[in-house]
Amino acid sequence: MTSLEKPYLRLTCAPSPEQVRPEPILVKSLSHIMNKWKKEQSYTFVCEQLKSIRQDLIIQNIKNAFAVKVYECHARIAMEKLDTTEYNQCQTRLIDLYASNESAGNPLEFLCYRILYYIYINNNSDAMKLIAQFTAVQKSDADVKFAVHVFNAWSSRNYYQFFKLYLVAPKMSGYLMDSYVQRERNLSMKILIRAFKPSITVQKISELLGYPDVPTALVYLDDLKVVYTNTNKTHVDCKKTTIEL
Repeated sequence: MTSLEKPYLRLTCAPSPEQVRPEPILVKSLSHIMNKWKKEQSYTFVCEQLKSIRQDLIIQNIKNAFAVKVYECHARIAMEKLDTTEYNQCQTRLIDLYASNESAGNPLEFLCYRILYYIYINNNSDAMKLIAQFTAVQKSDADVKFAVHVFNAWSSRNYYQFFKLYLVAPKMSGYLMDSYVQRERNLSMKILIRAFKPSITVQKISELLGYPDVPTALVYLDDLKVVYTNTNKTHVDCKKTTIEL
């Protein structure tokens, strides 16, 4: 089969050889699909096509550097679109692929994402086990260090540090953190409301929750239906807002 585009179908039986694209065609297909992604940004289409490429790789038991590239590409796009389910499928496969291809891809960068994903699923214990097994090379990597700092801030409920790190997230870390940053803001907001009675400034909330500016923070606060002390919305009434949250 030589088609650069091919629908993804769940297999109910072994496919015939003519239905499976060989690696040279898959290489061309990946380039074609990534070019279409850059031009059209259709996630539904790209996700299906990348899953189809992955399927052809698995059928042929291809576990080389090209396979690493395919899964990294799909993982990055899934992160960008906040598709954590598809991202995790790619991440899980990459663990095995990196073990078979020591010099392929970006294992340290994706190790960073793996730690950040553990925060998304609230898996403290597995994150700690993973961090405890780090080699000297892994410990010294800037991306991995960032993820460990984020995990430490999150696990200790140091929200101020957590949101400071979020604002300087390297590479695609910010996309992955986007999948749970609002959850953490809500938890932090409840603490702020209790700690700053009778009121807290919106400016302070914006700084503590890692918002780029006050107007953006106000959108969040309005969605929460907080109670303000004045019509200018400069202060949140913590006593009355406790009932609303």
